[in-house]
Amino acid sequence: MNREEAPGKSPEEMYVQQKVRVLLMLKKMGSNLTPSEEAFLRNYAGVVHTQMSQLPQHPIDQGAEDVVMAFSRSEAEDRRQ
Repeated sequence: MNREEAPGKSPEEMYVQQKVRVLLMLKKMGSNLTPSEEAFLRNYAGVVHTQMSQLPQHPIDQGAEDVVMAFSRSEAEDRRQ
C-alpha cells in the first residue's frame, strides 16, 4: 500500500483508509472477504462510509481489470487535489 504522507493524517490513519478502500473494491468486484476482513470493515464503519462515496461508480460486469484501472485513476486524481 502507498504510504505517502497526507497533511494532517497519521500513518495509521492512512493505512486504515487505504485498507478499507482496497477491501471495498475487492467486495465490489465480487470477492468473498474473510471474517476478519468483514470485521475490520465493521470496526471502521465511518471510514467505510467515506470511502464508499469516493469509489468509482462503474458496473461490476465491466470486468475486474477495468474497475481496478478506474480506481487507480480516481486515486491519482484524489492525490492531485
